[in-house]
Amino acid sequence: MTAPTPMPMPTAPGLEFVARLRVTVAPAVPLGPVDGGQRVMIPITGGTVAGPRLSGVVLPGGADWATRRADGTSRVWARYALRLEDGTVLGVTNAGIVGAAIAGRREGRTRCEFEAPDGPHGWLRDAMILGVLTLGPEAPDCVMLAFWRVV
Repeated sequence: MTAPTPMPMPTAPGLEFVARLRVTVAPAVPLGPVDGGQRVMIPITGGTVAGPRLSGVVLPGGADWATRRADGTSRVWARYALRLEDGTVLGVTNAGIVGAAIAGRREGRTRCEFEAPDGPHGWLRDAMILGVLTLGPEAPDCVMLAFWRVV
């Protein structure tokens, strides 16, 4: 019996910075207990998008349907839209986990999916986009997001 040929280690993926979002939000609306936590709906009221791959605004009307857990973590699921500088409107779904507060600051990791038309932003439909979400006491009515494409 011969030993199997070792498989070569694949190249580790890299990250390409896409954009930063400053998303303004209204106070959370409590919805009650669900899935081991308390569901809240956080209305998205607007914001900005700035980066090397995307620039524009966050449109009002979206929301984050978060589940806040007793241990201080939250599962987030947000649905919203962006209007880019060229007029293109993108649909966004962003889901992930946000950790408990440390010194008043919370940070989480998300996975973002885009609905994009054919054309210059069509690449977003098939891109794997990872996000870092930050909440801090210095901007209580904002959620800061940074997005990277896995390459």
